[in-house]
Amino acid sequence: MWFKNLRIYRLTKDIDISPESLEESLAEQTFSPCANMDFSKYGWVPPLGKNSNLYTHSAGGYVMICARKQEKILPPAAVNEVVEEKVLDFEQEQTRPIYRKEKRTIKEDVIHSLLPRALTRSYLVYAYFDPKHKMLIIDSASSNKAEEFMDHLRATLGSLPVVPLKCHGDAANIMTHWLQDTAPKTFELDNECELQNPRESKNIVRCKNQELESTEILSHLKAGKRATQLALIWRDAIRFVLSDDFVIKRLRFEEIIQEQAEGEADDRATQFDQDFAVMVLQIHEFIKELLEEFGGIEKD
Repeated sequence: MWFKNLRIYRLTKDIDISPESLEESLAEQTFSPCANMDFSKYGWVPPLGKNSNLYTHSAGGYVMICARKQEKILPPAAVNEVVEEKVLDFEQEQTRPIYRKEKRTIKEDVIHSLLPRALTRSYLVYAYFDPKHKMLIIDSASSNKAEEFMDHLRATLGSLPVVPLKCHGDAANIMTHWLQDTAPKTFELDNECELQNPRESKNIVRCKNQELESTEILSHLKAGKRATQLALIWRDAIRFVLSDDFVIKRLRFEEIIQEQAEGEADDRATQFDQDFAVMVLQIHEFIKELLEEFGGIEKD
């Protein structure tokens, strides 16, 4: 359950995101598996999985929710192989080349014939509301999956007035300064960065497992490149990669944090609750200090 990515959105208007209200709304749009002719299905599931029937999980004022998407697997190569066989049969029977519209119809028929027998794959997207600070935080490395999550949540709630979190400071300039000089006291450079020439977007240097204070890195910065991604460590507790759009990926909680959630949990539900409580408090402090270094939240 420990989040691995943070996409942070700011609520621009007050909406009812109490656990009771969310529970009622989510329960009306629950997940159900794909039927024979469905390409995909999307819906809400209990964050605790089979350990709970509730579609929300609350701790300390934070409210977690979870979505599941299931989709049919139809490899394009497999579909095209069947289509080409049918096209060949058609042309032999009709003794003429097939028209484009006819081929399109054959492909649609093939897909519909394969759908009921297709395998499926699923994934979960976790997120939580921080009502006090008016934030929605989604655990997704993919912007498309995060957008799909918000689209479904917006349809479920009727309204979801959120915008991506933005800071007053220019993230690329600040991260570049940290590489050129030094990171603030609560942050430490890790061993990875991405540098880009602002005048030539394809001119990118990616460094991994490298000393970021090396002369090689500094030479790229002197040549005009800026940091667009930077691996950092916060208070020896959280490792992460920060992008210039303030998206946080490859989040990793060190053992010192996870040990705080260890206790005499009698079951998985209790352990989940302890993990969630520790995680959200750490993320709150982490985001708070990170925002301070980037000039605070920019509001319209």
